[in-house]
Amino acid sequence: MKILTCLCLSYSLFCSALVCAHVQLDVRVQHINDLLAADLNSQLASQTHTAQLLLQRGELHSESQHWDLAWQDYQGAMENTHDANLRMDIWYYMGRMRLQSGMPDEAYRLLSKVIKLDPSYESARLNLARTYIELSDYRAAMDEMDIFMSLLPRPTPDQYIERANMARQIESDGQSLVIEGLNEGVNRLGPIVSLVDLLVDSYLAQGKHKEALRVIELLPRDINSLPRWQLKKGDIYQEQKQYLDAETAYKKGLNRINNMPEHRRLTSAVEALRNQLEAKLLN
Repeated sequence: MKILTCLCLSYSLFCSALVCAHVQLDVRVQHINDLLAADLNSQLASQTHTAQLLLQRGELHSESQHWDLAWQDYQGAMENTHDANLRMDIWYYMGRMRLQSGMPDEAYRLLSKVIKLDPSYESARLNLARTYIELSDYRAAMDEMDIFMSLLPRPTPDQYIERANMARQIESDGQSLVIEGLNEGVNRLGPIVSLVDLLVDSYLAQGKHKEALRVIELLPRDINSLPRWQLKKGDIYQEQKQYLDAETAYKKGLNRINNMPEHRRLTSAVEALRNQLEAKLLN
């Protein structure tokens, strides 16, 4: 009965959050409607201001996946301005919406128009790269992602990972491009765990055990010594038939668990790691 009550409560909270999100969107749309009505009644309102309001409302409709309403607002915004920069922004939002609504051909046409006008338009570059993925042109996606990241003062780990996922789908040298790109990320940003994790797995997929170990050793000592990394290192040593090194790594992982505070040691994730490490030592 308690479980059922908890499930009902969780579902109720989830639904409440959804309703709240929709209410907030509706309130924001209504606010813009009021501003647009004021523009219509004012002789001082500029067409560009009206276009900006229509663009904002279009984005709200797009956020709630009301694609037709969004498209109408984008077109209305375009008709109400001759400002070159604003028109370029409208084309960008139209292109992004076409991508989100499953129309990559239209997205390609619109985003390409933006980039032709402004090759340094970062968001258009990123969304064009994602458009190429939907068009199954993985090399073009990778090239576009390269340009996008070159425009950034400091790309994020997530952007390096997204580019790696694009490269992985290239048939011939995709895996090599994944490794090259992730190494660039580690060299530029430092040994961030998410990048190291993916780079290690990429090396292992190619059977490059020494390179995988080298990357793990780049991690700070307090992270490197965590049980999950000791388990990973032990497995790599095991693959290389370095059984003594594997045993040492497994034991280090167990010792780290044993020295944890009880509330951490008894969590399900740590218990699972303990069981894996103990099983490795028994084999």
